Amino acid sequence: MTTVTIYNDKSGKHKGFDVRGHAGFGTKGNDIVCAAISTLATNTINSIETYTDLAIKYEADMRRTRIRFVIKEEPNHDSELLMNSMILGLSELKKNYKKYVTLKFEEV
Repeated sequence: MTTVTIYNDKSGKHKGFDVRGHAGFGTKGNDIVCAAISTLATNTINSIETYTDLAIKYEADMRRTRIRFVIKEEPNHDSELLMNSMILGLSELKKNYKKYVTLKFEEV
């Protein structure tokens, strides 16, 4: 199962996320659920890096199946929109693949 934790600040703004684990829907390299989650996460990181001026930090460890992303300053309208888009995609994925995706929120 893949667990995606969305990090929120005290006001509810999205500060980043952590993706951990292999979904287990298919074999490694052929798992459409893992591919979808990775695409959503990577696209969100790339979009925030490209379309905002916010300082960010991210790391990917494919051996441990983990992607961690943090916005290092106050999130803005554009980063919120992009994070909400990722959360929408993950929520829809979770509806169809309940046993393979966990989505949770954590205040940081």
